[in-house]
Amino acid sequence: MRAFLGELFKTVRRPAVWVCVVGLFAVAVTIGYALPWLAETYSPPSAAQGLPQGTTLADFKIALYPINFVRQTLQQWSVLGGVFALILGVLLQGSEYGWGTVKTIYTQRDGRMVMLAGKVGALAVVVLLLVLGLFAVDAASSTGAALLDGKSLDYPDATQILKGIAAMFLIYGFWSLFGLVLATLFRQSAMAIGLGLAYALVVEGLIFGFGGGLLGDWVKKIQEWFPIANTGYLADSFGAITFRRLPAQPGPYADATHAVAVLAAYVVTFVLISALLLRRRDVTS
Repeated sequence: MRAFLGELFKTVRRPAVWVCVVGLFAVAVTIGYALPWLAETYSPPSAAQGLPQGTTLADFKIALYPINFVRQTLQQWSVLGGVFALILGVLLQGSEYGWGTVKTIYTQRDGRMVMLAGKVGALAVVVLLLVLGLFAVDAASSTGAALLDGKSLDYPDATQILKGIAAMFLIYGFWSLFGLVLATLFRQSAMAIGLGLAYALVVEGLIFGFGGGLLGDWVKKIQEWFPIANTGYLADSFGAITFRRLPAQPGPYADATHAVAVLAAYVVTFVLISALLLRRRDVTS
């Protein structure tokens, strides 16, 4: 508990942490709601070219209304928002190497494993606040969109909202611990953030994206054991947003149970790898 409270005290007072948190909220409001609402409200009729006859950009505004805010949050921010969680995980661990304080906390305090547990606990609290704030911001933004358009203020039931928060907490837990283990492995922040982003964009974004289109279903069989794909499966398990006159989107390749199990396995693995590295490594050199 002493290690956890000390790490939490240090974490919540770091300006960089709040830059990440507030930055995600600002992006969620502007890119997630404000800009789409403006585009779908004031775009000229020619912007709807290529859509089914009778469909306008205004038909897409249903995604911005309260009834869909849980689906919208999960599907829009499970990866893009995960980058912010990745940075948080890197900052909490990587900065210790940059400051040189890792030698102090792991040799003169309560022991390496205790301090790691305190750091992971503090990271979990920050990630939970990030998730709760993101859902609150999106709920408020969807309410504003509905009020501006005179639409219904019906919200998803409490069970779906709680499930959505739990799902996003697991997703961001993966991202943040991915950042923490990379920072532990490379003993710095810059390379950890760079490699984390490269993995998200290149390995699962480009390689599996192109491979799935060219080589067929067996690539998806491999991809279903990779973490970012499972963040998508978990987000898609809440259902797709249905737009008028547009075909329904296919369901996720794997179900929510599979996604939760795979992501939880990665979370546990990242903690164990970090513990092994810290236990065996000479942190004084």
